[in-house]
Amino acid sequence: MESIHVKINELEHKLADLQARLPAHSVPPSMIIEMEELEEQLAELYARAHPPQADEGATAHPPAGSKGPEA
Repeated sequence: MESIHVKINELEHKLADLQARLPAHSVPPSMIIEMEELEEQLAELYARAHPPQADEGATAHPPAGSKGPEA
């Protein structure tokens, strides 16, 4: 199985290559979709490679729609 860091490196290179090929004008929708998919995959791998620390949860904002501690 590939390590997360190897996969991150691979996706970063794919994203950089795609960004280098983007035209200045009239970007094809398929390229935008591919870029968004690569960015989503990278975000997921970054989160898996660097899970939040236990003390970070104490300063996190409440989920959207919740009243928080003032309620």
